[in-house]
Amino acid sequence: MFWLQTAIFTMVVLCLSWWAGKRGGNRHAGLILPVCFILFGLVLLISSFFIGRWEGMALSISSVSIVLSSMICLIIVAAIQFFKKDVPS
Repeated sequence: MFWLQTAIFTMVVLCLSWWAGKRGGNRHAGLILPVCFILFGLVLLISSFFIGRWEGMALSISSVSIVLSSMICLIIVAAIQFFKKDVPS
């Protein structure tokens, strides 16, 4: 279940990063979204320690999945932008 959740989060963040990169005028607009999701996942991970029992454990598993998928997406988006050829206009 953890890996399925991570794969789904990865696809969602990749699609949103692609959309932000196409929509934004800045070249690095697609990199901002995975960084925001990493920070959101870390905040959820810290807050899961204050929530007890099974709810806190489920929240921590989901937040680790969000952080992991966002890091994967950040690596993929950065690699794509690094190897992308700039077309002179």
